[in-house]
Amino acid sequence: MKDVVVIGAGPAGIHASYLLAQAGLNVVLFEAQGRVGDRAICSGVVGDEAFPRFDLPKQPILSDIRCIQAVSPGGRKLEYSTDGPLAQVIDKAEFNRSLAQRAVNAGAELQLGCWVNSLQVEKHSVEVQYRHTDAGPASVRAQVAVITTGVNGSLNRALGLAHPRQFLRAVQAEMALPPNGHGNATRIFVGQGVAPGAFGWEIPLGKNRWRVGLMTEDNPDPYFAKLVHRVSPNADMSTLRIDRKGIAQASVGRCVVERVIAAGEAAGHIKTTTGGGIYYGLLSAELVADVLVRAFRSMNFNARSLGEFERYWRSTFGNELMVGYFARKLASHFTDGQIDKFFDAANASNLLVRLNGKLKFDWHHRALLSTLRSLMTLPGGFGVG
Repeated sequence: MKDVVVIGAGPAGIHASYLLAQAGLNVVLFEAQGRVGDRAICSGVVGDEAFPRFDLPKQPILSDIRCIQAVSPGGRKLEYSTDGPLAQVIDKAEFNRSLAQRAVNAGAELQLGCWVNSLQVEKHSVEVQYRHTDAGPASVRAQVAVITTGVNGSLNRALGLAHPRQFLRAVQAEMALPPNGHGNATRIFVGQGVAPGAFGWEIPLGKNRWRVGLMTEDNPDPYFAKLVHRVSPNADMSTLRIDRKGIAQASVGRCVVERVIAAGEAAGHIKTTTGGGIYYGLLSAELVADVLVRAFRSMNFNARSLGEFERYWRSTFGNELMVGYFARKLASHFTDGQIDKFFDAANASNLLVRLNGKLKFDWHHRALLSTLRSLMTLPGGFGVG
C-alpha cells in the first residue's frame, strides 16, 4: 500500500511528488512515456519570478525574454521591455527531467511506461489499474491518488471530475529564421486572419533558432502555414517537425472526490490568457501537497477534507483564470480594424506606461481589468460593438 499515487509526470505531477516525498510520504509517480519529458509540447516560457518561487533548475534555460512586441493585423506594434528578464525560455523536456530527478532524490518512486487506465475508489484505499509497456497489466493500492495527466481527461470523466469549458488547438515548430530587424524580441501576432480567438508567437531560443506557433479556436493548420511564411517566406513546411496540443480553458466542475484530487492542467489550472501551464501547475501542486500532508496527519481522505484544495486554488488564482478567460473571449470578437484602432489609441495614450506596476508575467487580472476600463477612455474612443 502506497501513501500517494501521482498519475502523470508533467511539472505539476513531478512537483507534487517531490513535495509529498520530501514530507516523508511513500509516493509513486506513474508516467505513460518511456522517458520523462518525451512529448513535452510547450512554448517553454516560464516567468522569471517562478525560478526563486519554486526553486526551479536553471540548467534547462535556453534564453531569456526582455522585450515583448505585439503586432496588430495592420502591422501596428505595442512593445514592452525591461532591463532584467521578464521570463526564461526553457528546454521543456530537460526541465521535466530535472524536476523528476529532484523528486526521485527526495524519495519518490518513478515508474515509466505505465499507462493508468482506471481508478477504483474503495472504502479504505484507491486501486490504480495500469498497463506497463513491458510487463502488461498490474495494479497498486494507495491511500490517495493525484491526477496530473494534462489534457487527457479519461480519468476525470470516469470520476465525474472537472472538464474544460473549451479547448484551444495549438501548433508549434522550432525553426531557423532569417534576420528580421526585431533583434531578440518575442513577438505576439493577433488578428482574425492570424489566429481567431487567440494569437501566434515567435520566441527566440538563441543561436538563430526560434519557436513559431499559434493557438486558435479553429483548425490551426492553415493559419500556421500563413504564419510560418510570414516570418520566413522561403520556409519549407515539409522539413518542420510540427507539434500539436489541445489547451484546456477554464474548467467546470469539482477537482476533488473521496481519495482523489485532479490538479494542474488536468484541473484546468493554466493561464487562460496565454495557455501557459507551468506556473499554475507548480502552484497547484503546492496546494495539493499542503492539503494532503494535513490529511495524512488526521488520516481523513474524504471529499470534505480534500475539498480544502478547491477552496485554496479558487482563492489563490481562481479569479485569474476567470478574468483571463472572459477577457480572451471578449477580445476574440474584435475585428481586425478594431484591433488596429486599439493599438493606435494605446500607443497614443502610453497605455503600457500607465499599466506599469500592474503588468506581471504570471498574474494578469489587474492589468486586464485596467485595460478594459481604459477602452472607453482612450483617445478617439474604442467601440467593441
